[in-house]
Amino acid sequence: MSRSLLAVCCCAILGGCAALERLSVPAAPAPSAARAGEMAALPATPAAAPDYPTPRQSPVERAAPMPEASNRKPPNADAVHPGFLEDRARQAYETGRLDVAEGYYLQLIRLRPKDAAPWFHLGNLYSEQGRLDSAERAYRESLRRRDDARTLHNLGLSQVKLGVGALREAQKRMPPDDPARRETQEFLRILLESIGK
Repeated sequence: MSRSLLAVCCCAILGGCAALERLSVPAAPAPSAARAGEMAALPATPAAAPDYPTPRQSPVERAAPMPEASNRKPPNADAVHPGFLEDRARQAYETGRLDVAEGYYLQLIRLRPKDAAPWFHLGNLYSEQGRLDSAERAYRESLRRRDDARTLHNLGLSQVKLGVGALREAQKRMPPDDPARRETQEFLRILLESIGK
């Protein structure tokens, strides 16, 4: 009984395999008799891939086709956790990689457009780089999202630094006999004394 059962199972398995087409595998080309140091000539156009039969689809695969592998993304592939970006931005800022930190802060701004903190930190970064116009804009964006005394303080400092720079430039450009030159010099002196420089 067991031999006949084994024979029936083998026939069923072989019967299922009989529907598969045999694949013809091309023989490997014979090694060329190229001399040492010479390369074998390559065909001008690449060889076409052999036509392999496509495997049969199960009823489940026919009902719900799988997306192409190139279109597949892991879940939440586009979503970056804001906490991760904040940590990376802070680390980059603390290690002096300000350009990298700037990129992370800009990503945070895109992820959380109503959050004031990334704008505040971006303002600090720009101020440290001497990009005072950009710092002023960043602080103003932060203030639009949240009224904060620290942000106002930093905005004021940026504006004072911009003012000092403008007064110094004006003093250089004014002719010595211009009455406004003396006034500019006095304002500059007062500003520099008030900020301790």
